[in-house]
Amino acid sequence: MAYQKINFSRSALVGLPVPRSGKRAYYGDTKEPGLLLCVTSTGTKSFQVYIKLSGRPARVTLGRFSPTLPDSMELPRDCDHRDFMANTPELNTRMARSLAALVKIDLKAGVKPADAKKGKRDEMTIGGLFEWYVTAHLIPKKKKSTANIRADFERYLGKIPDGERKKHGANRAKQPGSVNWTNRKMSSITHQDVQKLHDDLGQHIGQRTANIAIALLRAMYNQAIKKKMYKKENPASEIEKFRTPSRERFIQSDELPRFFAALAEEPSADVRDFVLTDLLSGARKSNVLSMRWVDVNLDRAEWRLPDTKNGEPLTVPLMPEAVQVLRNRKPDKQAEFVFPGRGKSGHLQDPKKGWGRIFDRDELNQLTQRIREAGTVFEWPAAKVKRPRDKTRKIETLKQSLARARSVAQALEIDTTGVRILDLHIHDMRRTLGSWQAATGASLVIIGKSLGHKDLASTAIYSRLNLDPVRNSMQTATRAMLVAGGLLPSAEIVPINKKAANA
Repeated sequence: MAYQKINFSRSALVGLPVPRSGKRAYYGDTKEPGLLLCVTSTGTKSFQVYIKLSGRPARVTLGRFSPTLPDSMELPRDCDHRDFMANTPELNTRMARSLAALVKIDLKAGVKPADAKKGKRDEMTIGGLFEWYVTAHLIPKKKKSTANIRADFERYLGKIPDGERKKHGANRAKQPGSVNWTNRKMSSITHQDVQKLHDDLGQHIGQRTANIAIALLRAMYNQAIKKKMYKKENPASEIEKFRTPSRERFIQSDELPRFFAALAEEPSADVRDFVLTDLLSGARKSNVLSMRWVDVNLDRAEWRLPDTKNGEPLTVPLMPEAVQVLRNRKPDKQAEFVFPGRGKSGHLQDPKKGWGRIFDRDELNQLTQRIREAGTVFEWPAAKVKRPRDKTRKIETLKQSLARARSVAQALEIDTTGVRILDLHIHDMRRTLGSWQAATGASLVIIGKSLGHKDLASTAIYSRLNLDPVRNSMQTATRAMLVAGGLLPSAEIVPINKKAANA
């Protein structure tokens, strides 16, 4: 093959002339024997290795010349050069020389780069890895959080599927800092890629979210390595997690009266009953949402969870107040779920809107009281000023009443400190029961037993406990909460949803 030898540099390669139509020109590097640059009539410039083995020519394309890459950039250290070459990379002269030296060693050893490229094409993508992870690991393990894990993958690592636009609320969208690696090959993801993703998610979305996304990616690779489907190192390993403080929020004694008052005014019986059941049982939100009648024995006041997060069955003692809620919900006809829903799961999904209404209503009650104490009349909901042909509702929504109350309070320069109960999540209901158990003298072992915690040091003790001390502790804690909330002055059971039901 005829070619002109030149010293490969960025300026020299940029200035090479383009051959006439249908022709190609070849140039050889004076520093790395066998390294060529092929220039086509369209202006494309590709690095190649051209050597003879046993008298026969061997040619391998390395990648395209990129005039924008800095001369100081080198080959990635944590990526095999064959994998790197199989992605048809963009190269500078330094990278091309290093890659050519490694490829020549392969060729002389009998390794065919074409085979490496074929293996790369057959390699699983990140999207394929996730689907395999779901099918081979999550489903056999009966992970109840599979839907949430899929949502996390789509939101932070993959692609949000196309679907119908929601009638209400914002549609799902990729967030700043997230990536779409659905079509990336497994070996193309480097440690630096994962570290950058972790840093970006931590900066733009949150450190806890960043830890969750990297943990999912690490688990996917670990399962592939364990099943001998991937022979390289896990790029998500050795990524140092952000240190996030453990959440300690629970409903305080001074917040309970307000919380129960607002909950009693919630118009949705499903939301009221779910929150009460969640609070009084101490069970996980997902377990309460998917509660089945077949697992509930109201006569024995027990709820058996055949499958929990820690993989072991759990029997939850039901307090009299919780039993009363469930008896009120018991349908005349046979039903599967205690909290039925219209979705594919068949049961109620995360009631975020209803949960938010509780605190909106409490804030509105607090603002109303302070406005009236300031000598101003404020009533809600008020009638809306309707325009002709306006078919919307005639009175304010809760959100509209709250917005009006905030405006009035601001105009009157009313101190609004503490009018809203802040930073309280649904999962904090579970922590609330445990906290009140501790406050009423329960041991950590009893608390762990009632909440279904799995602790290696306490497993043997758990197995020797019966439900009596657990029930007594939960009974004391739940009654203390209800008394503090002003709903249970005596030992009598008060149906909390009577007020809303009769409204």
